[in-house]
Amino acid sequence: YSDMQAKVRSATSNDPWSPSGAAMNELLKLHITRKHCFIEIMEMIDKRLNDHGKNWRHV
Repeated sequence: YSDMQAKVRSATSNDPWSPSGAAMNELLKLHITRKHCFIEIMEMIDKRLNDHGKNWRHV
């Protein structure tokens, strides 16, 4: 996975707590400053939203 994909995966992990504000802010800043990152972020979010079974927390 790319660095960007790893950040999204971390923010959408199976952990029972939500991602930190700092992690979410970092994704937001990358999305705003690097337009090409938007597609990479959204592709990983789409993949995570479509996970099933034990990975239900990814949503």
